[in-house]
Amino acid sequence: MLENSLLIGNIIALIGALFMVAIGLVKNKRNILIMQNIQFFIMGIGNLILGGVSGFVANIVSIIRNFFCLKKELTVFWKVFFVIVQIVVSAYFMSIRGFKLQELLPILGTVLYTWKLDEKDMVKLKIVLIICQIMWLTYDISLRNVSGAVFDVLTIVTNALGIIRIRKDVQDTPVAEMDV
Repeated sequence: MLENSLLIGNIIALIGALFMVAIGLVKNKRNILIMQNIQFFIMGIGNLILGGVSGFVANIVSIIRNFFCLKKELTVFWKVFFVIVQIVVSAYFMSIRGFKLQELLPILGTVLYTWKLDEKDMVKLKIVLIICQIMWLTYDISLRNVSGAVFDVLTIVTNALGIIRIRKDVQDTPVAEMDV
């Protein structure tokens, strides 16, 4: 049964991971949020099957936060609200299933991303995504989520390439066209 769950969880995580990698190449924040919702749902199911409850909770809270962000501005009040929801719901499930250090990684990654989600500078936002993805990489390795871990690495790389592309676009822009 454990091996079947491992295989099924990894297959589902692979499907979600395909969305995750594509997000690294997207420049528009609205499209990032929409694609993330699909990815979060699929990856959350994969996490749950693999025994990663805090990963599932982090993904569900992220979906709710992203739907909110598509309709309203993420003010400091709402950031604090979503951070508290993330921490309280995660703490509840960790109290039931038992505390494991690696279960903090999705929580920390989601809290960091929530706090920086309204970042206007796409380079800074992609740096935050890379940091969060490193947390998820460590978490996925702990769950034996091989497909998730491989794609975590690929997402880190695509976001790094996205940063290079954005910086190259800025360097190639004539000074007269830049907002100075």
